[in-house]
Amino acid sequence: MKIGIIHATCNAVPPLNAAFKQLAPDVTVLNFVDENIQYHANQMNGIDDKSFRDFVDMASKAQEAGVDAIIVACTVLTPVVDAVKPFISVPIFAVDRPMLEKAVTHYTKIGVVATTAPSGPATKAQLEKLANELGREVEVETEIITQAMTELKAGHEDEHNHLNRLAAAELQKRGCEAIILAQITQACAEFEASTLGLPVLTSPKEAVKAVIGALEGDKVNA
Repeated sequence: MKIGIIHATCNAVPPLNAAFKQLAPDVTVLNFVDENIQYHANQMNGIDDKSFRDFVDMASKAQEAGVDAIIVACTVLTPVVDAVKPFISVPIFAVDRPMLEKAVTHYTKIGVVATTAPSGPATKAQLEKLANELGREVEVETEIITQAMTELKAGHEDEHNHLNRLAAAELQKRGCEAIILAQITQACAEFEASTLGLPVLTSPKEAVKAVIGALEGDKVNA
């Protein structure tokens, strides 16, 4: 089995690859990285036509490489995964969907920590949309700490993790029952954030389990 992963930052590559190595070591993983997608989205404070075209181009390259499925690891892009599906013939999954479904199913007041400006509002909107689809009532609070991403890119993982914990602590003060670390790059902050005593949800392991389960289910039903 071969899985293609679309990234918008090199820092997102290790966490998801580590999850595959732990949970599905026989899977071949191909990483497709375009950091300009995240940079451009930050400049535009969201997704525009260029971002969408770049996304389709990357997904097409992954498909041409013969992958069995694609995971979109960039939370800036995951809200438009459904819009890209008509252009791609292999299954394509949003990395954060399983995590968000778990949050909406189990909690009513959810705190979201994000380290890029577009990811906070995007994750909040996805949670509210999912809650509506599942007939759940949720309240979502967000904290955006772009300095944490700057620290991570500079190789200062400890400071990145500390800033994530501070943001999570602020959300805890507002009464949040659980914390979502919105981006895959934040997975390294899970342990430190969890010292607050709240459930902390991250996307890599949940995504790997969901994708492998879906593909193996398709084989069984074929």
